[in-house]
Amino acid sequence: MALRPCAAGHCHNVDLELADACKAAGWPVGFPVPTNDGSGLCQCPCSCLAFGTLVQEGGGSFKAIETYEVGDEVMAAGKSLDFKSQRVVFSAGSTGASREKNAVVVVYGDTAIVTTGDHLFLMHPDRTLKRADRLTTSDSLVAATGEGVAIKGVHVGDYLSGFHHVAATSREEPDENLDGHLLNTNGVVSADYNVQIRARSGDTVAFDAAANTALPIVGSPEYVAANGEAALRAPALEAEFAGNVNFTMQPFDAPFDPAVVPAAPGTFIPAEATRVTVPPVACSFLPPDFAEAKKASPKRAFNDPFSREATEQLLVFHKAFYGDINYTIDWASDEVNAFAWVENGVRRVDLKGGLIRDNDLDVEGIAVVIAHEIAHHHGGPPVGGSGLSCEGQADYRGVRDVMRKVWFGQAYGSTTDAGIAQMAAFFGVPDSPTAPGGSAGCAHPAGACRVATYHAAVTLSGKPSCSG
Repeated sequence: MALRPCAAGHCHNVDLELADACKAAGWPVGFPVPTNDGSGLCQCPCSCLAFGTLVQEGGGSFKAIETYEVGDEVMAAGKSLDFKSQRVVFSAGSTGASREKNAVVVVYGDTAIVTTGDHLFLMHPDRTLKRADRLTTSDSLVAATGEGVAIKGVHVGDYLSGFHHVAATSREEPDENLDGHLLNTNGVVSADYNVQIRARSGDTVAFDAAANTALPIVGSPEYVAANGEAALRAPALEAEFAGNVNFTMQPFDAPFDPAVVPAAPGTFIPAEATRVTVPPVACSFLPPDFAEAKKASPKRAFNDPFSREATEQLLVFHKAFYGDINYTIDWASDEVNAFAWVENGVRRVDLKGGLIRDNDLDVEGIAVVIAHEIAHHHGGPPVGGSGLSCEGQADYRGVRDVMRKVWFGQAYGSTTDAGIAQMAAFFGVPDSPTAPGGSAGCAHPAGACRVATYHAAVTLSGKPSCSG
């Protein structure tokens, strides 16, 4: 599902065009923009500090990061923290009216800072760089004066506002001391955009890519198991924080409408607030025992932007054809499943994050799942106790009817071919059109039957008896 990261030099050389493309499309920070670095298709992310983050300027005072322009003076240093006034050589970012996914809130002292997951902080006492999305409350940041600053909380969620980045001193490769590329950001030291963009493609000065990659990502099941569920919740800001943070918190999820929700100050929606409660009567894509077993299968990263963005685009696409359904993504969930149900007269489809991140499924496989859930609503009889189409019926009508309506002409063939192959790998069965014996009734058919049912839907050969 994901494109490989482009070479750092390519992203660095096209950063102005990259920033303009992201703004023109309204893409948030972290959105994987496809491009070509001379070695084939790859991606550079829209790029990482939230609007309103105070950065020390050349005269010693502080101003919001989004107000910096090329040619302005900013205080910059190396690992020795000998801060001097340096020229801003690059300044760009997203618009203020966007929803930035997988933003990280780091709480320290009597303040907090909101960043993108790949923002790099200088660590105490070894003065190496660490990604924001790998920080824990066992870590300490570095104050501009050199002292350690204990981290009180690390939280992940969506941020309603813009992000901005600047590069200081030079756009050339930083030296071994990072001279001129460390900034005073809200009282703690972090790297400028020049260092950050190089770190995306591997090791750079003071940044060990392998060591960072090996650490659990904030919000992931591995991180929660090691550090608790606080990372999924809103930070608890004591009274002394009043006036020292530039964002508000919203304890519930809601569609982002810039006309209703002001872009600044920003609003942080913790991951926990985006969770979707599914009623027991809902129809599931997988039976509970198989869904539980699939939790152990390899997954893409919790903060993988392409998986989430691609699935959101798939839902936008399907909604154009089946607009009577309310679609949601429960990204914070590690459950490997999808659900369909009717609640207070509203048709619902919900996809869980664990399923979207499963390595066996790419865009086409997710499309098969979405079609199945839509067919629960529009697949006709036989129906179960919930009044929605039975599982085998949803398998067949999803590929036969829903996907034919959504994917036109050759796109139908290429999407179903790839999607069925991915579902066979997902179920751990051969990609074969031969249906096994028996009948599942209204329940979930065996994996081999489901794959055979998908093939039958493509060839219009009728629903196999094994699918009920």
